[in-house]
Amino acid sequence: MTPATIKALLAHDEALPAELVADHILPDSGVSLVEVCDALYPVPEMVRSSEADVLIVGCAEGSDDALRLIDWWIGSRPGRPVVVACQDSSNGFVDEVFSAGADDLLVLDPGPFVSPAAARQMVFALHKAVARKVAPGEHADTTTGRLICVLGPKGGIGKTITACNLALALTTRGRQVVLVDLDLQFGDVALSLGLTPDTTLYDLAVSGGELDEAKLDAFLMHHSSGLRVLAAPARPDQAQAIMPEFVSDVYEILRRMYEFIVVDTPPAFSPEVISSIDVSNYVCMVGMLDALSLKNTRLGLETLELMGYDSERVRVVLNRANSNVGINRTDVVSILGRAPDVLVPSHRDIARSVNEGAPVVVSQKRSDAARAFDSLAGLFTTLTADVAVDGGRSRSLLRRGGRV
Repeated sequence: MTPATIKALLAHDEALPAELVADHILPDSGVSLVEVCDALYPVPEMVRSSEADVLIVGCAEGSDDALRLIDWWIGSRPGRPVVVACQDSSNGFVDEVFSAGADDLLVLDPGPFVSPAAARQMVFALHKAVARKVAPGEHADTTTGRLICVLGPKGGIGKTITACNLALALTTRGRQVVLVDLDLQFGDVALSLGLTPDTTLYDLAVSGGELDEAKLDAFLMHHSSGLRVLAAPARPDQAQAIMPEFVSDVYEILRRMYEFIVVDTPPAFSPEVISSIDVSNYVCMVGMLDALSLKNTRLGLETLELMGYDSERVRVVLNRANSNVGINRTDVVSILGRAPDVLVPSHRDIARSVNEGAPVVVSQKRSDAARAFDSLAGLFTTLTADVAVDGGRSRSLLRRGGRV
């Protein structure tokens, strides 16, 4: 199927006007909104008889009718994706949407003016969802760089520390590595590495012109270890200039330039995070030894499962793993549903390394924490080697009925 053939059906409730969704679909975008239904559930006859390629569900956050419609469509229209559009979303609703079987979720501009960036994001999501369904034989390219998405559903658990130390540990193992700070509003990767960015992901996004390897290289910072860094925007308001499709273009180029791309993310399943998970080779899920963090880590793992992500490609890191908080190893396994792959002990060197901008894998190489992060790097290099030995027959990121 070519982009010009994509036919979309919109089913919406009164919380999201059809005109607003239509305004997000650009002319000549390769997507045609061929049918509009102003009801969600019970499933209207128009939806039951539709031959559309993709269903857009426009709804209020938390809509039970939307979830019922998604579930019906997935069961009755295998191979035809669902994209949910709303004007607000929480992590809880994201979980419910993916649990019902949706392929993507978008938060729309409120209108009446729709920014070109928001419209491009809608069209990109629809093309991506359809491509995922119609190309079930596609596999991840094993000849290009590996993308590791570092996730943490809760803030303050050491996710950025983990991302920085993982990237540096891979670098010290002789790998060519770039670290991307995707925490677009409050990213601290540069600070954690003792770097002062002259250019950021925002500057790259608004620079204009063709995006290629030479241009992208000019926006990367150099760490003394050899690690390269693409910094987060300097101000929170700059985040809106960075769309998921632009981030995906950046990843595609970085894969040709580096062996590993490590991506630090914000503590939410935002559109750019979901897009990053979609194109990742592996996920590093970060948690901490306390009951609330473990619970949120479990929810994060369950969300990946609902998205169809292969659990064999997920590694779990538990920070402050030697803290005496009344939770033992058995409790951890019981809460998470699996054993952590790497246990990082609590130590004053870690906090000091953040303050000094010198992560422990380079400043305290003999510490237990540094050894733990190095073992994490070893896990990912081993995974990469296993894929190469297997002749590139890697399992793709799966969703219901399709593959990336």
